[in-house]
Amino acid sequence: MYTLESLKPLNAVFDSIHRLEQDDVEMVNNYVMLIESTRSEKPCSGDIIEYTDEYGHYNQSAHIHGFDAVTGRVGFYTFPFGPFVFHDDEQGFRFESIPGSHASVDFASLTYVGKREKSFKAFGHCFLPAHSAIYFYALVNVWEYIAPNQEHPGYSTKDWGKQYITYVEKPDDGSGYHYYGNFNSGLVFKNAAELQRWKATYKAVEFPGGSPNHFVLFHYREIDKLVSREEWDALDLPLDTRFVNGIIHVKVAYDDDAHMITVYRFTNSGYLDKWFGEYERAKGTVLVPPRSEIK
Repeated sequence: MYTLESLKPLNAVFDSIHRLEQDDVEMVNNYVMLIESTRSEKPCSGDIIEYTDEYGHYNQSAHIHGFDAVTGRVGFYTFPFGPFVFHDDEQGFRFESIPGSHASVDFASLTYVGKREKSFKAFGHCFLPAHSAIYFYALVNVWEYIAPNQEHPGYSTKDWGKQYITYVEKPDDGSGYHYYGNFNSGLVFKNAAELQRWKATYKAVEFPGGSPNHFVLFHYREIDKLVSREEWDALDLPLDTRFVNGIIHVKVAYDDDAHMITVYRFTNSGYLDKWFGEYERAKGTVLVPPRSEIK
């Protein structure tokens, strides 16, 4: 159960403006008790669905908001904002959330996978318009749903990155780039050779898209770790390059089970722009400059 001190770190803004009170703590604890005591062997409002649609898009925290009275289907929001909790004498216990997209599924298509803490919020003692919500966590049931007729069986964004690639024969901007990734992805390639190098680096698997100039890639995801030069030199890993304020050397570790690449770097200087020019010439073929020559 929460105390005044344990609730404050979750609600620093509310506390700085309105000051958390013991009544707020008691309200939160009552809601936690109510939420956790109403979980059952069937999906309940407030539970979580780990949802994968037919296109392989995965969301680990879809929000069950209710049930269709006629069909009994479970209604949920696929990308909800943190739900508010309410309780009154007329309507009882309920959740309200800014919906995002809505979907519904048959109860029988859900598989119970365990329990997980979920973030909720409720209005505190001060009902002023700004920053009047208090955040807390409660333990709820988690269910899994994988849509039938998967477009790419065995591939989803639960375990892979995903890119839609579009080929443009004559770019309007005259840039010379012919291959474009997802909007805001930052992925552009001048030619098929550049794209193939990227696919090899990220072990991408290609599927046809909705038109001849469009295709889908599921690829390894990447995490980045900045380490000291001493730690970097000691790593017995393959040498590669990445763009960090210019081109730099990195060392890479591939995890084929998790479809993940861990990239180790020791600098943000982009030094290869000055030293070697085109990064293809530097990739694994040149010595890394001495520590004294790289900031």
